[in-house]
Amino acid sequence: MNGSNGMNGSMSTNGATAKGDAMGTAPAATPKFTDSPEQAAVIQAPSYEDVVVVAGAGSGKTYTMTRLIITLIDQGISPEKILGLTFTRKAASELLSRVSAAVTRNQAGRGTRVAFLKPEVSTYDAFFQTIVRQYGLLVGFDQNTQPLSEAGALQLIHTVLDKHMDQLMAFDQGGDELGKFSTIAGNVFTLSNAIAGAMIGSDCTSFDEAVERVRAWDKAFVAQVAKALEDEDVPDDEPKVGKAPKQKKKESDTAFEARKREYRAQCHQLCVHNTAKLAGTARKRDLLLDLVADYHAEKRALNMAEFSDFTIAAFQLVTRFPSIGATYRKRYTHVLLDEYQDTSTTQAALLTALFHADSTHRSAVNAVGDPFQSIYAWRGASPGAFRMLQHDFGHDATDKPYTLTVTRRNSRMVLEAANNLTKPLRLPARRRGSSLMREVDVPPLANIDNAPEGTLGVLGYATFGQEIDAIVRFAKQAIALHTPTENELADGAKDNRPHVALLFRSKTQMPAYEDALEQAGLTTLVVGQAALLERPEIKDILALLHVVCDHTDSAALMRLLATPRFGLSADDLQALAGIAERLNTAQRYRALVSAGIVEADANPSDADIRATVRVYRDQVPNAVFLIDVLLRGDLRHLVDGVLSRTGAASVIHAGRVIQQVQRTAGHPLPEVVRTAITALGLDIDLLLAERMRHPDAGNRVTSHAASSLDAMLSLVDTYLQEIAAQGTPSLRAFISWVDSLRDASDDNATAPDTPVDVVLMTVHQSKGLEWDAVAVVGMRDGTFPSSQGDRLSVKTDEDHPGGRRDGVWEPPEYFEKAHTWLEDPSAVPVPVRADADILPRFPHDAPIGGNPVESLDGLDDAEVIDDEVFGTLRTMAVDDMEGMDPASLYLTQQEEYGRRLHADERRLAYVALTRARYEALLVYSGCNETSRDSRLAEGKKSAAPSNFWLETRDSMNGIVTAVREPDNLSDDVDGSPHTLGLDLPDGYFVGEHARDFENAVVGDAWNTLLEPVSDDHTLPWPCDLSADVADKLRAAAEQVRAVESDEPNIAESTGTQGDVADESATPSPETGNSLLRLAKLLVADEHLMPEPDAADAGESQDAFDEAVRAKGERILAAGRQNVTSLQARAGSMGERDSRAYWRGLVRPIPHVASPAAQLGTRFHAWAERFIMADADVDGIGGTEGAAGMAAQSRAELIALIGDTQVDADNGGVQSQDAPSQDAQLRDERKLAAWQRCLVASPWAKRRPAWAERQLVVDMPQLGTIVNGKLDAVFFGGLDETDETKRYTVVDWKTGVKPRKPDEIKEKLAQLDLYRLLLAAMEGVPLDAIDACLYYVSEPHEADRELDALDKTEEEILAELSYGIPQQSDND
Repeated sequence: MNGSNGMNGSMSTNGATAKGDAMGTAPAATPKFTDSPEQAAVIQAPSYEDVVVVAGAGSGKTYTMTRLIITLIDQGISPEKILGLTFTRKAASELLSRVSAAVTRNQAGRGTRVAFLKPEVSTYDAFFQTIVRQYGLLVGFDQNTQPLSEAGALQLIHTVLDKHMDQLMAFDQGGDELGKFSTIAGNVFTLSNAIAGAMIGSDCTSFDEAVERVRAWDKAFVAQVAKALEDEDVPDDEPKVGKAPKQKKKESDTAFEARKREYRAQCHQLCVHNTAKLAGTARKRDLLLDLVADYHAEKRALNMAEFSDFTIAAFQLVTRFPSIGATYRKRYTHVLLDEYQDTSTTQAALLTALFHADSTHRSAVNAVGDPFQSIYAWRGASPGAFRMLQHDFGHDATDKPYTLTVTRRNSRMVLEAANNLTKPLRLPARRRGSSLMREVDVPPLANIDNAPEGTLGVLGYATFGQEIDAIVRFAKQAIALHTPTENELADGAKDNRPHVALLFRSKTQMPAYEDALEQAGLTTLVVGQAALLERPEIKDILALLHVVCDHTDSAALMRLLATPRFGLSADDLQALAGIAERLNTAQRYRALVSAGIVEADANPSDADIRATVRVYRDQVPNAVFLIDVLLRGDLRHLVDGVLSRTGAASVIHAGRVIQQVQRTAGHPLPEVVRTAITALGLDIDLLLAERMRHPDAGNRVTSHAASSLDAMLSLVDTYLQEIAAQGTPSLRAFISWVDSLRDASDDNATAPDTPVDVVLMTVHQSKGLEWDAVAVVGMRDGTFPSSQGDRLSVKTDEDHPGGRRDGVWEPPEYFEKAHTWLEDPSAVPVPVRADADILPRFPHDAPIGGNPVESLDGLDDAEVIDDEVFGTLRTMAVDDMEGMDPASLYLTQQEEYGRRLHADERRLAYVALTRARYEALLVYSGCNETSRDSRLAEGKKSAAPSNFWLETRDSMNGIVTAVREPDNLSDDVDGSPHTLGLDLPDGYFVGEHARDFENAVVGDAWNTLLEPVSDDHTLPWPCDLSADVADKLRAAAEQVRAVESDEPNIAESTGTQGDVADESATPSPETGNSLLRLAKLLVADEHLMPEPDAADAGESQDAFDEAVRAKGERILAAGRQNVTSLQARAGSMGERDSRAYWRGLVRPIPHVASPAAQLGTRFHAWAERFIMADADVDGIGGTEGAAGMAAQSRAELIALIGDTQVDADNGGVQSQDAPSQDAQLRDERKLAAWQRCLVASPWAKRRPAWAERQLVVDMPQLGTIVNGKLDAVFFGGLDETDETKRYTVVDWKTGVKPRKPDEIKEKLAQLDLYRLLLAAMEGVPLDAIDACLYYVSEPHEADRELDALDKTEEEILAELSYGIPQQSDND
């Protein structure tokens, strides 16, 4: 990622000054850096002073810090006594590398080479952790405690909530609603972090103490509210207040006064209602505090901690044991604090305690940052970090910080717009707030003398489709402008991609922009895990995994079935749900009869069954869910004639997909996820889709197509690393963890250095990065600034609209309101925060330094409390407000926090704009219509533009280079639908390339035909085909058929019936985008292993097989083993099977199972259910592979065999999966025969222990972990009378029983491994376990069983000695 902070200082070479580029090439001559006057003032400040530096965006902050460190070293300060702290590892690494490079250059210039002792450069969190790791036991903090991520924390909170369900339900029933389960979990997490980040300070040193302070204040506030409402009638619902009364012509004064009193009473009741709600918020917070306390206890029990916990522990260590602080001050005499505006109150308190205990016990501290880039207040950053530092370090309130105001990053147009945006932050407010302190002043930024003019665009469109189209065109124009030519590349220029970034306030519409850019042929990168989880293919994977681990999750299954992948219509979905409901009702009825609740009826009607179940619905739970229907062995029978033919085939296919993944449910998690990917065919789908989209992109397509799947598997690895400290990983826990990721913030996710065309990320994620061109999208009112969560409302003050006065633009003033901490149970009450002095006071006249609880005494009336928070009566026509100027009143809490939140959003817009070096585009659209045809937006409600967009448009409007219309609009109107006749977008481009961008973004779009309007609103993945693409695919398929059958004329198969096919409609199958060509490209991919040439035989074939096996050995050595891999290693497979195994391992190309294999799979699923039906599985493993299936008796399952046979005899079931009706009949009869063999077998009468038993066993004897699955395990031995036997493993076989000794030996070797694995898993002696193969394909019972030999462990291991993969140095 092109993420440097810009050039550092002025650079002169041979007397010429050039603009620096962090990602550019180094000049031939050794550069000589010259400090600017501002930088020199910072660098030359007395080394013993505490220095505060306000450094604007791109002003050379990192360079200045580097020069400061070098200067300190030159002054004799030992490097290891210098400490630098920043927030990201990337920033820390960059600072250290710059210092090292500068020292090396200095030594080279002096002709000396001395070993360089580097200064300590670290992140804040890592540094605080080192303190805790060394001394933590002094405060009871285990030094081996593991860090806990946000997603892990949310998952842990969910487990805490499970323990408090009764308490949560009782609270809801009391009238105060806590919200959804996920909302409660999010509130617990937010409140916990708010306490940890804002409560710890000089007189509050522990989390528990902070919790009690919050409780005490809430208790006092609730009591004060109760006192104020003591004689009030509190309404349950918000009272409706009508319009202020006006005296009618013939109305008496008495009647009018009565109506005025009634109106005044309504206003009062509204105040009462509002005040009562505030007490309800405090009560909710009290319950959340219980959950927070339990959450922290759970963290301690699991030996896990968030970063804030490490910070608090470090603060306790430093404040309770002064010698620790003294040790660090002695070790680090000079400390540089980077990005100080992002520190939390607790972090700031810790840094003060460490490095400025008092005026004599201190290190020299340099704090650097930019208050205008303070965008993490929601994450705990202190709102006035620099002013608080000056206060804590004893600086005078009038002391001004050092400043760096010359930016070396932004062009003139971009910087002027950014300065205009921040102008309201620099002006004094007309109405003063109640906070006692204000953050330090930040001067406007200035350009360097030779800064480029650059280009700024401000565009407003009617439709969302127009906005996306503009973004694509802007990106293409910017890429063309900044991509070096071939000659420039030959001369050594570098193509520093990506050149363009799209920045979002919200992630919700990010996929739409990504898709449009990809469709236009541009490669993209979306930063953050949340974006990954929104990708359609990832949604499909997660839906499938949800289904596998939770059979009650019908919503996930419905989503899967409704996608075009399975394509079930609404009618088929409804019919399938009806089948599930019928089976569920029948099962519940049987349960009622079995329990004796209702009497059995010999032949009850369906209506009677439904009526009975409805009466007793609270006494018997649901037994059959939608997913259970898809896993039934008689699914084909159930859906035949009920669903459409295609719907039935899709449901059967979906059932197979679910079963395929479910059979791996006990395997290692990465294997389960890979199985889900291949079962859905996503690996092939994505690759082919990417090939079709970019047929000439080469191997880049392969890696790009797999990127989202690789990211999904990386997510699995992340989970496994984190969850190891909490317990055993499982699929269900993984799904819960991923669901938590959706609620977790990824705004601090870092963008990888990937050379794509366009990168997409949130504004928060973009901080510290820069690109040639930046587009800030979605700048609607309510979106940016955002009204989400805190419900920020911004309205222009019509009396102060701003505008140009004497050539100078003045910003408008606003009325702002937002929800406050008093209405948010997850917020910490401001009066008890450690940084309360810099925040609005409550009450507004609370005494300075007073007791927060005692300050509540004056709130003795509902209208007083309401006025402090809401100011309800200020908007009413009541006598109290007559003649009162609202501007003369103090700000309500809603106004105070509206102003603060608006300022936070303004700083965010400033950060977004200053990411651009040369070009920036601010864009919005009025409605969500996806077409470019603005006529479709007529009659729809249109959103207003953001006030930031309006300010930028108005403030830059007077510049002479502004271009408001393109000059390349076509005059040729041919009557076809196009955009030429539609209104141009609002706004303009201004600056150096304004004309080029106006023509490319607006003119070319208005000259382009409109896309046809479509009513197709199917789910986006996999996509339905347009008619054009479908025709091309159909033609390509016919070409393939023609090539395969050597048919010279394809007209017959395409339906032209004698007409000569148009050559243009049927291009050569070897060219263009035909499926045949794409398939050949796929097979020719260098990442796939080629088959040996058919001409090579003998030695070449053997050599090829040896090479394949050697590669397979290396693959196996890196992971777990299963029974098949051990057999292959041991050489106990036949030559053909062995060759197929090793090639499949090295070149895992998906293949369609044979009809026989599919039939075998159906039999195994049926056998699993049959064996466990009617079984008492209490205390034993039960059926692991079929958890959650509908319970059916053996009698029912046996009866269904007959039903299937009847169906088969009557003509069978038509299906896409069967090649013909006859083949279908044969398969059904064969399956029924196998089922009857099992029913008649001795094993049908034996007591089962497990069916489909998953095994994952650490085998020290083999030096590896081995996976396996047992078809069935029964209590007792092959001989039921042998009391020395505990279990018998039975493996069902539907193939031909082996006859040759070698084949028998190969099959029995598998049983030897099963015995060994089960013995290890259950902790029983090997000789207590029997095993056999049972061939249901054999016609005679006596021939069906093949028993394992009673081998010892030594004998089995000896045979496996070649099957244990060995690690090598080459792996």
